[in-house]
Amino acid sequence: MRNAGFSWVVFYALAATVGCGSSSPDWNGTWKLNTSKSSFQGPVFTISISADGEYRWDDGSSSFTFHCDGKDRPTEKNRTRACVKSSATVLDLTQKENGVKTRVSHLELSADGKVLTATASTFRPSGPVITSQVVASRMSGSNDFAGQWRDTTYLQRHADMTLKLDSQTLHISFPGAGQYIDEPLDGVDASMHGPHAQEGVTYSVRLVGRREISTLTKRNDKTLTLGSFELSDDGRVITESWWRPAHPADKGTFVYERK
Repeated sequence: MRNAGFSWVVFYALAATVGCGSSSPDWNGTWKLNTSKSSFQGPVFTISISADGEYRWDDGSSSFTFHCDGKDRPTEKNRTRACVKSSATVLDLTQKENGVKTRVSHLELSADGKVLTATASTFRPSGPVITSQVVASRMSGSNDFAGQWRDTTYLQRHADMTLKLDSQTLHISFPGAGQYIDEPLDGVDASMHGPHAQEGVTYSVRLVGRREISTLTKRNDKTLTLGSFELSDDGRVITESWWRPAHPADKGTFVYERK
């Protein structure tokens, strides 16, 4: 279950023995991503700037716009977003809900304009501030923030995956990203916890067989991707595949090997 965009995201699943009460232990353990055997090299997003100065961020599955005029502009419900451009290479965005600051993001371009570093801090009513960072490399464009960018830190954050399966729940964690999810094995939607977790995005899994699982990723109850996990016969490799419903032949894959 992976969001092909930013998602940066992430996602997952597993299997239990079909037709009996016991679960297969073959999925349990720590797995390492083999990037050379995987087809997905990190989420891609696009930043565009209109003639009137409106910025648009788009990862292919979600998008939002903003003006860098320092004003709190309504986004949805009781939320606002403000952007300040302090220099040609720095943007600062502040999100609020009911007038209370909930998230700040600092975007900064490298001197040569080829690297974009985005640092975000999320504020909660209780608990510590959660800080995360994305480093992206330019794929197209040459001026300002406009262009297509690839998140180069995504694979690093998801290089290691830990799975724990019991009779009812699959627990998946990514230590490098500080993320985890507990997914019921009956297809009930669950949310990712930790930095980079996307608001409104849920994941669900259903058992297909002892060595295969189907996955479903949704945003605000709308299907984003379908997918599957397959465990090799020797229990040494997990292959994750995902695709958009309208483009089933266009699949992304991650190959994880047992550590």
